[in-house]
Amino acid sequence: MRKNNRVQAAIIGLGRWGQELVNSTLSTQQNELVFTHAMTRTKSKVTDYCNQNGLTLVDCFEDILSERAIQAVVLATPHSQHSEQVIAAAKAGKHVFVEKPFTLSLADGLAAVKACENAEVSLAVGFNRRFLPAYNQLKEMLTDGKLGIPLHIEGNFSGPGGNNYTKDMWRGSVTENPAGGMGAMGIHILDLMIDLMGNVKTVITNSSRRAVKIPVHDTTTTQIEFYSGATANLTTMTATASTWKLHLYGSSGTAYLPNQHKLEFTKIDNTKEIATFEKIDTLALELAAFARTILGKADYPVKISEALAGVSTMEAIAKSAKTGLKVEVPSYF
Repeated sequence: MRKNNRVQAAIIGLGRWGQELVNSTLSTQQNELVFTHAMTRTKSKVTDYCNQNGLTLVDCFEDILSERAIQAVVLATPHSQHSEQVIAAAKAGKHVFVEKPFTLSLADGLAAVKACENAEVSLAVGFNRRFLPAYNQLKEMLTDGKLGIPLHIEGNFSGPGGNNYTKDMWRGSVTENPAGGMGAMGIHILDLMIDLMGNVKTVITNSSRRAVKIPVHDTTTTQIEFYSGATANLTTMTATASTWKLHLYGSSGTAYLPNQHKLEFTKIDNTKEIATFEKIDTLALELAAFARTILGKADYPVKISEALAGVSTMEAIAKSAKTGLKVEVPSYF
């Protein structure tokens, strides 16, 4: 079941992002997960890639699930397929890593989690920004009380990708992307906000299409209220210059990530501390963490309860994006 003491895995969906995931495991010999098999919708597009990287290209998902040598599957597939694929993989005894969004509805997410629990297989959701050293130092500052009482947090994850989407691509589908860039980008910031501030109570979203040619919205901004009483603003755009930032305001100071590799701490007296961090391969780190979870060496850092909280919030954001009204976030946690 293991190759050189590493977990053998199959990649499902070998488009741009699926190849990024595979490439991350090729960049280091210390990764405890190795891809041996692949399945994708159009085999002809990836034949050369699979040959170059030693991947056995399989015809269908069922063939992947029946292959005894495969211990885990990694899903880089359209969001709407995740729940069904997770359930099928769990029933086949495969551990599952699924790209975000985990599912598009809380009901589908709960069904997928139950299937994995019943089969006693590991389930991990791909939020690679959790592995950023800059983010983890910010979180440590909050945990240690350096920021005081958390009051408000602002985040923005945007880029020009929507200009390249077409209606024939699943990224260009409103069904797969019911709140603009939230599914592709904004959900990463939302996950960090939930990790820092806890579960979301209400959302109100303003979402529109102003520049892109496809029906999916390109400008989406959400006001968030947490159960703790803290608030947030979250923005994602798909037709502008690349932007990534996170700004946490506390009663004793602020912590600001202007990008993924720099942290600025401004104390209440306006004195400032700045730290910079080397760029790292967060995809390799998250897949290695998934493998260590399977091997019983460590717990995966993104709790399933947090992933479900994100799904529940995303579902509420999608509803609010249609009406512009405040929506309560269902929670059973």
